[in-house]
Amino acid sequence: MSETYTSITDALTDLHGKMSKDGHILWPEDFVHAYQFNKTGKELLNKKAATESTKHMLWNDAYMQVNMMNTFDALFWIKSFEYLGAVFGVPISWMAALRLMASASTPTSGKWGLKPLPTFIDEEGYCNESLWAAHLDGVEAGRITNDVFPFARNPNAESFTDDALAKATEKAESMDMSVDDYLAELSDDSLDMMNPTRGDDE
Repeated sequence: MSETYTSITDALTDLHGKMSKDGHILWPEDFVHAYQFNKTGKELLNKKAATESTKHMLWNDAYMQVNMMNTFDALFWIKSFEYLGAVFGVPISWMAALRLMASASTPTSGKWGLKPLPTFIDEEGYCNESLWAAHLDGVEAGRITNDVFPFARNPNAESFTDDALAKATEKAESMDMSVDDYLAELSDDSLDMMNPTRGDDE
């Protein structure tokens, strides 16, 4: 049975301690392959943009977009949270609430490391939104026994989620569905409505 905690801060402190004992955690093969794929793609794009810009600007827009991206982008991190959450048996938001590092130390491997436990509260006294999300997921999963959240959220974050709920409610009502059913449909992985495209330059 999964461990339970009185508060999300207790849970994250315990998780951080367990991960610290494990030291650096090696990436699985698919992470290594994805990193190498993106790395070689970026190198190719940089080369084409540099050597062919005197003849045309086919590669320039893509070059500018890629060079403004971090090596480890949001897609890398959410997949990291998903993977590590499964390894440690916790919701992925708990991983997002910690502060991880990534290193592609050699051409054939990479690893995650762990930064010190964050304070979770910003200089204005508001909690990180990741702490709120981790609390909600912990309560829903039965891992947090006290559902009272003792920290203040940023008013901008509260406004954002209030607006999102209002829009989801309106959409659900227009489809004669409950909000929960509507949101469940949005997360249905059996439907893939996206078609691959190269973008505007086709």
